[in-house]
Amino acid sequence: MAKAWFEEWFNTSYYFLLYRNRNEEEARAFLELLVQRLQLTPGTAVLDLACGKGRHSRVLAELGMNVCGIDLSPNSIQEATKHAGKDLRFSVHDMRVPFERQAFDVVVNLFTSFGYTDKEADDLDTLKAAYIALKAGGLFIQDYLNAGAVLQHLPETASVIRDGVIFNTRKYLQQPFIVKEIEVTDGEYRHDYREQVKVYSAEKLIELHQKAGFTVEAVYGNMELESYINETSPRIIIISRKP
Repeated sequence: MAKAWFEEWFNTSYYFLLYRNRNEEEARAFLELLVQRLQLTPGTAVLDLACGKGRHSRVLAELGMNVCGIDLSPNSIQEATKHAGKDLRFSVHDMRVPFERQAFDVVVNLFTSFGYTDKEADDLDTLKAAYIALKAGGLFIQDYLNAGAVLQHLPETASVIRDGVIFNTRKYLQQPFIVKEIEVTDGEYRHDYREQVKVYSAEKLIELHQKAGFTVEAVYGNMELESYINETSPRIIIISRKP
């Protein structure tokens, strides 16, 4: 059976190379504000769903949390595990499948690590798995792109060179997804990859949270945790609680 696009692309060295310059300072500032706003105390047990190489997990651990990161990509987890320690561990795991039951005070799903497949049921399964992982009264934080702002700039093309490897990308709307085609030229070799994330409104994401059993407590529109505005906010950040 052919692998899903995310099983292939996220596990390549080209993925790491293309996105190696992601804004670490922005991620740290967001997490520091989040920890302060939610009054999370040292020792809080956090599960990072789709943690990638663990950049958010590492910051949370540095802020005093006891963190477990899970991701479907063995290469990502191999890299993340280089930073593992007493309060930071990682595991290869599909976020659609329950991981540890009622073990965490907080579950986070950050940087649009969601909405990858054709099936809405897969996304609901992810939210249900987050619900199962939480202790009663626990918090789920989801950070997702706001399509209302992104769609205004599509279609969009870009080209970047990293260590001699050329990446040509094209981003466009192909309902129900925002699709990014990635053409990689590495010397005489060419590879084609794809990313796609589902176009979800804030209202639809809230509905999915509620279907999974959560009570939605707040919705923010950016990493400064300011009010959500459909037309202009870059993000949809939802804070939900397990009753």
